[in-house]
Amino acid sequence: MALESCAKLVKGETVLVNGATGSAGTMAVQITKHLGAKKVIATGRNQQSLNTLLSIGADEVIALEDASNPPEAAFRKQFEHGVDIVLDYLWGPSAERIMAAANAPKATVPIRFVQIGTASEPNITLPGTVLRSSAIQIMGSGIGSVSLEDIMGILPKLMQAAPAVGFKIATKALPLYQIEEVWSMQSNTPRIAFTMSS
Repeated sequence: MALESCAKLVKGETVLVNGATGSAGTMAVQITKHLGAKKVIATGRNQQSLNTLLSIGADEVIALEDASNPPEAAFRKQFEHGVDIVLDYLWGPSAERIMAAANAPKATVPIRFVQIGTASEPNITLPGTVLRSSAIQIMGSGIGSVSLEDIMGILPKLMQAAPAVGFKIATKALPLYQIEEVWSMQSNTPRIAFTMSS
């Protein structure tokens, strides 16, 4: 939905996926490449997960929690080379940094910024100059910003692509009888898939 209905991805464009180490972000990297993006840049806090993304579609990765190498310079470099779309699963400080980098003097415009989730923070501080001095288009992706008709049209395309592309996502298979003991697990990665084994 974010790529087709909201950002209107055109083959050959560059996409930055902010928060790509989560399950949804990992799928976004793969779907983005499948739909014809020339370059996919992935951000995340887990360096091991970021390295894995390089083998499933990401062309470059940016670590968000690297104190020795803050991401601002890496963001500016990417925008100077040209970023067409940002898929944002985090919001919060990383979204603020990305918008500031998109506002860099050498950055190409316009940039379609699609806000999808708030895994990091529910709010940001957005200076008016970011919007006044650049061509950032901020939009949402979800029920309410995308019509039910569009959603119903995209889901079959995703299901048809899955076997051919072989989307990969970290999962852990467990027998269904263990559902009670693992139901309250806090970890989102890997995702748990219950099986009907005895």
